Amino acid sequence: MAIKNLWVIMPVYNEEEAINQVVQEWASCLNGLRIPYTLCILNDGSKDKTLEKLKQLATQFPSIHLVDKANSGHGQTCVLGYQIALQNNADWIFQIDSDGQCDPSFFKQFVPLTEQYKCIYGVRTKRDDGLQRTIVSHFVTLFSWVATGQFVRDPNVPYRLIASEVMKEIAYVVPADFHLANIYVSVRSNKLSKIKWVPIHFRDRMGGSASVKTFSFVKHGFTLFKQLRNAQQEK
Repeated sequence: MAIKNLWVIMPVYNEEEAINQVVQEWASCLNGLRIPYTLCILNDGSKDKTLEKLKQLATQFPSIHLVDKANSGHGQTCVLGYQIALQNNADWIFQIDSDGQCDPSFFKQFVPLTEQYKCIYGVRTKRDDGLQRTIVSHFVTLFSWVATGQFVRDPNVPYRLIASEVMKEIAYVVPADFHLANIYVSVRSNKLSKIKWVPIHFRDRMGGSASVKTFSFVKHGFTLFKQLRNAQQEK
């Protein structure tokens, strides 16, 4: 299944230090693969100079589709990006983060897998962002499994490529109050079409600080569990 209209969804919040390099390296990667693509960058109410830099980048890279929006959090911003991609007839949707942790060098391994799979996710087998984040990821995997019966190896990984036919079944039903929407999307992806996992190296941030704090995962753990259970029962 050749990729004919790839939409890359990149939520951004206060990434003035990293955004230039991140956009440049991803544009270089995608141009090199000769895949028709749109880089949909959603500025989630940044308070620094991120938006100014994004506007400059949009003049340099015609592939950029820039969305400036009020802050709604990382997960719900991704969901909006999915919906925009579907409205623009994307056949594949790829989500990445804007902090430089997602290494473009692994994406070339994803492309040929689209011939056989509809959901292709990275699994962070090597991480440079600290032990705490690794522990939290294992915690989220366990919570998701117990709550839904779906074993998802890395539920909150931002490196994910999903066919539009699967995304259409997800993007418009994510609860608006779901705090960690990426986890919901992962569980639903796995249920609709088993995820193909590709080992990736997750780099440290290029600058700034994470918009989703480690403590937030723990703080909202019980809420996440209840939301996953409720969503599972509704489907």
